[in-house]
Amino acid sequence: MLVLLGSLFVIGVIAIYWVRSNAYEQSFELMELRAFQLADLCAQVLNGPGSLEKLKHLKEIRTNRSVIQLMDHQGHLSILSNGKYEEIASTLPDHTRLFTEILHGQSTREVIPVDGQTWLRVGVPIPEEIPHGSGLFLSVPATDVLPKFEQLYGPIASLIGSVALAGWLVIYFLSRKLTSPLRQVAEAAQMIAEGGYDPDLPKEVKERELQQLITSFRDMAERLKQLEQMRTELLAGVSHELRTPITSIRGMIQAVLGKVVTDEEADEFLQISLEEAKRLQKMVEDLLSFSSFEAGAIPLQKNPVELAALVEEVIQQLRVLSQFADVRIERDLPENAVWIQGDAGLLRQILINLLNNSRAASPPDTTIRVTLRERDGQIELDVQDEGRGIPPEEQPFIFERFYRGKNGQKQNRGLGLGLTISRMLAQAHGGDLVLVQTSPAGTTFRIILPVFPHRKQHKASP
Repeated sequence: MLVLLGSLFVIGVIAIYWVRSNAYEQSFELMELRAFQLADLCAQVLNGPGSLEKLKHLKEIRTNRSVIQLMDHQGHLSILSNGKYEEIASTLPDHTRLFTEILHGQSTREVIPVDGQTWLRVGVPIPEEIPHGSGLFLSVPATDVLPKFEQLYGPIASLIGSVALAGWLVIYFLSRKLTSPLRQVAEAAQMIAEGGYDPDLPKEVKERELQQLITSFRDMAERLKQLEQMRTELLAGVSHELRTPITSIRGMIQAVLGKVVTDEEADEFLQISLEEAKRLQKMVEDLLSFSSFEAGAIPLQKNPVELAALVEEVIQQLRVLSQFADVRIERDLPENAVWIQGDAGLLRQILINLLNNSRAASPPDTTIRVTLRERDGQIELDVQDEGRGIPPEEQPFIFERFYRGKNGQKQNRGLGLGLTISRMLAQAHGGDLVLVQTSPAGTTFRIILPVFPHRKQHKASP
C-alpha cells in the first residue's frame, strides 16, 4: 500500500508539472502569435513623424490586458501600451541581454518576476528596418493567461484518492484471500506443535503456490504422525527387547544357583543365558553404534579392499553357524579382482546384516544369492532371498531408525537398526544401500560403492 501511495504521489507531481509545462507552452505560442501581428502593424504605421504617437492610439495597441513595448537599435524600450498595469509597466526590466537575439531576427520567451508576481514575456523582431524601433515585447501576467493551477489540485487529488482507495480495496481483499489459508496453516502448525497430527487444512485453494504449500504441509503432518507412532512403538519395543533377555538370564541363573536344575540341565540353562547375553550385547552395541554414526563419528579407515574375497570370507564364516545350516548361500562373483577403497570391517558388517535379514525373512531350505558386478562406473553387490517380501505400506520406512515392521514386532527380533546402520555405513563409503525389488517371491537389496580409482594388486584386507 505504501508503494502504491508513493507511486500515485509521484504520478500526481509529474502530472501537475506536465500540465504546467503545456500551459506555459500554449500561452507563449499565443502571445508570440499576437506579438508577430502587432510587429506587422508597427511596420506598416511607423513611417513618418509622429508615427510613434499615432501607433500608441491604435485600438489594436490599446489594451488593458498586456504591456506592449518597442525596442530601438540601442536597446532602449518605449512603452506603447500598459493599460491597467501602468505602475508595473515602468518596473519591467529592459532585458537588454536579449537585444542581440532580436537584432538577428529571433523571437524570445521569458518568465520574469515583477513585484512578487510572475509575468510571461515574448519578444519578436520588427519585419522592416525602421528608425523608431527594431523589436517588440509583449508582457502579460501569468495569472491572466494561465489556468488557476490551484483548481487542478482538487481534481488531481480526487483522482489519486480514488485510485488509492480502489488499490487498497484490491490489496485488502486479495491479501485476505491469500492470508486466510496461511492463517489456517499457521493454526495447523500450532496444533502439530501441541501434539495433534490431524490438522484442519484448506481443501480448495486455486493459487498454485499455496496449493503446493498445503500439500507439503499435509504430507509433513502425516509423516510426523507416522513417526510419532513409530516412536511410541519404539519405546515399547526397546523396553520389551531389553527386558526379555535380562529377565531370562536372571531367572536361569537363579535356577542354577538355587540348585533347581543340576548337571546337564544346569549347563543348558547357562548356555541359554550366554546366548541371551550375546543378544543383549548385540542390541546395546547397535544402540551405541547408531548413536555414534548419527553424530557423524563413524570410525572409517579407508584401505584397498578386494571385495570378492571379502564376500567369500563372510559367506564361509556364516555357513558354520547353526541358523544358516538349512540355507544355501550361492554367489556370483567376477573372475577378476574388484578393488574398492574402504573399511573392511564395516563393509563386512553391512553384508552380515543383509544376510541375517535375508535368513530371518526366508523359510527353511531356501537359497540366498549374493551377486557382485561392476556396472556404469560403480560396484553393485546384491543380496537376494526367497522370503515373504516386504508389504507395500512398510517399504517407505524400512530404513527408518527403530522401524521393525509387523513381522519384526511379532518375532521380537532386534531393535530395527540393522538397515539404518547399514545404509549409514554404505553412505560413509561414498555409496548407498537401496531396496531393488520385493515381492512374495523374495527381496533384493543392493549395496552401491564407488570403484577404487587406482586399482593395484593388493591383498584383500581381512
